[in-house]
Amino acid sequence: MSYRYVLLIGLLLVVAGCVQMSPRYMKGTEYERALFLYENGRLEEALKKADSIPKESADYKYARRLITDINSAYTMISRRHADLADDLEKAGIYGVAIEEYRLALRYNPSNALAKGKIGSLTEALDENRGADNKRVVRDRKRKDERDEPEYQANLHYMKGKMYYETKEWGRAVEELSDVLKLVPVYMNTEELLVKAKKERDRAVERLIKSGISYFQSEEMEFAIREWDSALDLDPGNKTAADYRSRAEAIMERLKNIREKQEKRPL
Repeated sequence: MSYRYVLLIGLLLVVAGCVQMSPRYMKGTEYERALFLYENGRLEEALKKADSIPKESADYKYARRLITDINSAYTMISRRHADLADDLEKAGIYGVAIEEYRLALRYNPSNALAKGKIGSLTEALDENRGADNKRVVRDRKRKDERDEPEYQANLHYMKGKMYYETKEWGRAVEELSDVLKLVPVYMNTEELLVKAKKERDRAVERLIKSGISYFQSEEMEFAIREWDSALDLDPGNKTAADYRSRAEAIMERLKNIREKQEKRPL
């Protein structure tokens, strides 16, 4: 084993251990350690640590919230890879698109759209090998098909179904609504849309109530986070927006009071 290789391994170990050797990490509670790992981008380790916090712990409630945030981050990362893969597929760069769909599956194994796309693109890639002339004709035909409302409706339907299955109700409603704009009657879109709207409204109601609970406990930052999540699902929700404005106003007043107190002479 060469000196450079040993040095590289040593450096990697030092970097990996920097987080755990941090004074904040070493002196923190299990929740604070999980939060620190999360803030440093070590999501998998943060998830394991947060999940290990028992129900009797005073930090259990916050650990559950952190787990939700981490899972949301995973879903967002998966969606970004899927969106990039979709762009690559449209550009005809199937090999790289497949890799992006695989990354989307890594962060969200239940991503049905990514699973289906990997299969269809792999098949298309195999068909294209050694058939340049046929590929040109086929690609032109596919380009024409992509301009058809039914093709676009199917893409939105697949995305909507994926979001529905992963319980991302707000995105599901958006995609399924787009399907019906393109094709007023398409498969079971209308039925899925009705269900997605109901689930979205229930989720929004739970988040608003949770925010109110935090608000009454004077935990304004947590309250705002809950109402932000509600607004992500339903941007036009006036109740969540009003509560959020009230919490921000209270936080601003408290900040001004603290600043005045700090400026007073001793």
